Amino acid sequence: MKKPLGADLVIPALALGFALYFFVSIADLAWEAKANGVIIGSILVLLIAAQVFRIALQMAKRKADLGFSPLWEPRDALGKRVGMVLITIAFIATLNWLGLTLGLLLALLAALWIMGARGKTLAIVPFAVALAAYLLFVVLLHSDIPHGPIERLLS
Repeated sequence: MKKPLGADLVIPALALGFALYFFVSIADLAWEAKANGVIIGSILVLLIAAQVFRIALQMAKRKADLGFSPLWEPRDALGKRVGMVLITIAFIATLNWLGLTLGLLLALLAALWIMGARGKTLAIVPFAVALAAYLLFVVLLHSDIPHGPIERLLS
């Protein structure tokens, strides 16, 4: 029986879309931010290529096909998966209004909640990641990321 690997292409396909968006969105940034963006985006594209190559190799050996059954199973995890996709879409759609810091904080909070995190993890991780993103992209790199209420308040 061939192993269904089509589902293993979903995240790389989404990541490729993100990388393309990333390359387009850094066009107006300072050259330092562009350089960092090109490096990060290029690494992401290389990782995607490695995953596609791995799957193509398995298919060439006739050990795998492009079946998507692992994406739908187990059924009890399907709601969480759909929730994560919806959170990602909401994060991207509201990024220009909420800004990176608040958008990332809320998206991580919702994602961790869906994945079952509670207590200190739910309180600390989203705050720490949003703070780190703010310090890196706004304070250190002075990047032209979307500024929302947090960035405007702190600037």
